[in-house]
Amino acid sequence: MTAFSEADLEFLLQRPVRRLLTDADRRAFAGRRVLITGAGGSIGSELARRIAPLAPQRLVLLDQSELALFQVERELSGQFPDLPLEVVLTDVARAGAMDHACRAHRPHVVYHAAAYKHVTMAERAVCAAADANILGTRCAVDAARAVGARFVLISSDKAATPQSVMGATKRFAEFVVLSRTSKTFQPIVVRFGNVLGSSGSVLTIMREQVRQGRPIPITDPEATRYFMTAGEAVALVMKTELQARRAETYWLDMGAPVRIGTLADRLLDLEARGGFVRVAVEHIGLRPGEKLREELSSQGLRMCPTRHRRIWVARQRPADPAVLARAVDSIGRDVSRGDATAVLAAIERVVDDFAVSAQARAAAASHTVHARPVGSLRKQRTA
Repeated sequence: MTAFSEADLEFLLQRPVRRLLTDADRRAFAGRRVLITGAGGSIGSELARRIAPLAPQRLVLLDQSELALFQVERELSGQFPDLPLEVVLTDVARAGAMDHACRAHRPHVVYHAAAYKHVTMAERAVCAAADANILGTRCAVDAARAVGARFVLISSDKAATPQSVMGATKRFAEFVVLSRTSKTFQPIVVRFGNVLGSSGSVLTIMREQVRQGRPIPITDPEATRYFMTAGEAVALVMKTELQARRAETYWLDMGAPVRIGTLADRLLDLEARGGFVRVAVEHIGLRPGEKLREELSSQGLRMCPTRHRRIWVARQRPADPAVLARAVDSIGRDVSRGDATAVLAAIERVVDDFAVSAQARAAAASHTVHARPVGSLRKQRTA
């Protein structure tokens, strides 16, 4: 499938793609050792592309997907033959492997982009989502803290008043990261919405349907989502990491939300310019875990401006440390034995505004497998 060009993205967004990094921002990455988890995914690979030309002392790409890691390594090695590039093929939820990667490469900063991100898939796979998004984040932040690295969690607007397993596990991950704060360790969380044209995104699916002459399925034409390009998202993440001084949750101003029906109309117009026949639009209704309208902040958070007009900081209440610690330990045990119902209950205890869908609860009950061998649920994850 042909990637969307910058001109395509500007037509779909109906605004210019923003240039966000300054020369001073770029110079700040020279000589730094940077480790990116989920480096084969849409956000992780775009981070790698943006940092590679900035003369880092070392760029470490970590992913469990062999193919994705091979592809991004091949791309960057070809474009930047002198780049000190290292690849680590491992699972972020393996504590020993994460510790080894951080101790071996001593990163100045860890960008944690590894996650399961598809809402409808996570609704049916509670254990896998918790393993990747919660336990993987715990391993990554603890490994970074052990070597004194800066830590940046890439989060999601779906963590705000979560109605999906994906959103709730990302919200839980935010609590885990911020609970590690100390005088010498100030991790940050960065939330943003949908990345336009990323792998598996609604836009990519729409284009595939059009080019195959099939109707475009959309959940609800009145549903709204926040969109920005991958380049805009990672540039703001990089800028946030450079300017943030305290362990906080930051969110990126993504402009006005876009109606899904409007986005579908624009995509059909764009494809018609390329000679593809317009197809019908089918309304399939919201799926389990999906919201009619996404939001970047909620839970009574107080939003404060920062030095950059497109970066805001949220002052939020922390999770109860004792409840959080018990829940994480419980999730570790329950994921290992495949008890999805218990995992869901542990998430609910921490994320008290999580509105669990009936489908997620039923899927958890039907997939719960007791006494499953430890480690049997280790599956792929890339965000």
